[in-house]
Amino acid sequence: MRLPCILSLSGRGVALLRSLCCTLPLIASCGSSGGGAAGPVGNVVIRDPNNYTSQSSLAVPTVQTAAGQDLTLSWDGVTQDLLCHPAGSIDNVAFLKIGNMTPAQVEAKLAIGKLTATEVTMYREHHVTGGDAGAGATSVMLSQLAYGAALDPATDYLESSSTQYLLLFTHGTTLAVGAQTMTFIQPTAGVQNVAVAAPNPCSSSGNLLSFSPTLSTMLVSIPVAGPWKIDWSQITKDNFGQTLDFSQTKLDKVEVAFFQGMAASDLQAHFLDIELNATSLYTVSVPTGQKYVDLAGAQTSGGTAFPGFTSTDGTWAAAVLCGTCSIPAPVVFVILQPQ
Repeated sequence: MRLPCILSLSGRGVALLRSLCCTLPLIASCGSSGGGAAGPVGNVVIRDPNNYTSQSSLAVPTVQTAAGQDLTLSWDGVTQDLLCHPAGSIDNVAFLKIGNMTPAQVEAKLAIGKLTATEVTMYREHHVTGGDAGAGATSVMLSQLAYGAALDPATDYLESSSTQYLLLFTHGTTLAVGAQTMTFIQPTAGVQNVAVAAPNPCSSSGNLLSFSPTLSTMLVSIPVAGPWKIDWSQITKDNFGQTLDFSQTKLDKVEVAFFQGMAASDLQAHFLDIELNATSLYTVSVPTGQKYVDLAGAQTSGGTAFPGFTSTDGTWAAAVLCGTCSIPAPVVFVILQPQ
C-alpha cells in the first residue's frame, strides 16, 4: 500500500503510501474537481468517513553555489530514501526552476502534491543509465541535464530572489515518480562552490519528510464468505482533504494486507513501515477508469492467490493506490472488518 501526491517513493515500505503527482506536465496536482458521482458497483463501498487523513511536510536543505557555473551533482552518500528505508538506485537527476515562490512555499506545495506545471518554469533531467554516465555512475554535470533543450548554466542558473532551483534524485525514470531525496540549490554572488552532494534524507538532525496519518475509526464491513468487490467510487476527497478528480488521479492498484497481532493503532504509529510490517500482502490491478475491483483476483508477489479473510488474530486493511502519482501515500486506506 503506498504513502503522500510529492514524489512517489520507491520500495516496499512506500508502496502503501502515494507523491509531484500524476503525469506530465510533471507536477500537476493530484486533486482537482469532481469525485465519484455514479452509484457504486461493488458490494463493499468505501466512503469519505472510512478513509484515513494525513498531514505532510518537507524540510528541504539548501546548497549555495556559484551562479551561472556548471556544477558537479553527486549522490554517492544517499543510503536512505525519504521514508528512511534503504535507498534504491539513483536512475534520474532532475532540475526544476520554480518562479515567484519562497522555499517554504515550494515545500508546502510539494508535501501535498499541489505544485502545478505552470509554476515550474523549466524542467531538465539526466537518466543515469548508458551513454556518458554508464551504469553505476554517482555524479553528473549540471550541463548534462536536458529535456528537449540542454540546460545552460550561464543563462538558466542565475541568482534571483524570486526563483527557486530544486534537484530531485529519483529511482526509475518516470517523470515525478520515485524520489529518493532532493535539495534546493541557490546561485549566490561571491560563493565559489561548484559541487552539490545530494543529502541523505534521514539523519540525527532531522528528516526531510514528515508524514502524520490518522486512521478512521469507521471500519469497512466485508463479508468473510464474499463477494469481495471493493468500490471507492463514492470517495470525493483524498487523504489530504483535497477534492479528488478521478480523471487526474489514476487509481490503478488495490492492496489488501493482514497484520498479525497488530491493532489499527499499531498501523497508524508505524505507517511508513506498513508494507514491511504486513504478515501477508495481496495486490490486484485496476482496469483503466474502473472504480472498483474484486479482491478474488488479488495475489502475493510470488503468485499466491488471496485466500480470503481466514486469519483473525490481527488487523485487515486495504489501500487504493496511484502508481503514477508523485506522492507515495495511498489515496485510500481503510481498516476492514470481516464478518
